[in-house]
Amino acid sequence: TSVRLESELLLEEQIAKDISILNDHWLLIGRQVYTDFGKYIDLLAIDASGSIIIIELKTDKTHRDVVAQAIDYAAWVETLSTEKFVQIYADFASKYGLAEKAFEQAYKAKFGVAPVEEEVNSSHQMVIVAAELDASTERIINYLNDKASVALNAVFFSVFRDGESQYLSRS
Repeated sequence: TSVRLESELLLEEQIAKDISILNDHWLLIGRQVYTDFGKYIDLLAIDASGSIIIIELKTDKTHRDVVAQAIDYAAWVETLSTEKFVQIYADFASKYGLAEKAFEQAYKAKFGVAPVEEEVNSSHQMVIVAAELDASTERIINYLNDKASVALNAVFFSVFRDGESQYLSRS
């Protein structure tokens, strides 16, 4: 049976347990990352090229302000040093008891090579994870991708219930 997810926290927990729900080639490096302007980025990941992925979660139909929110986070992320990502990962690993305690260890375990400092955060992407987008949000995302070459994408999910179990499916 298809159901609505009750909270962003449940969505966040599912993705944090298994980032491959979104992309097999990402390493989760942060969760509820506090920004310098008092907001929290839901999830932060990195890919093998050092690109930082800002993941904003919404359990309902999104409205276009989520695009501004993601861009605002990206503007902050763009200013961060490799050392800041090392610290973000260390805090994340410590809080959630991860096996790899250091960013370099986790990166090497995931991608088979050590991170290259000059490549970490040399680019970034924004991903909005939502049950659905409103038409305005979809138009804005398409425009930014097509005309402004802004790496902003949306990933849709569905939630299914089977007895007491809930399953998250990328759709």
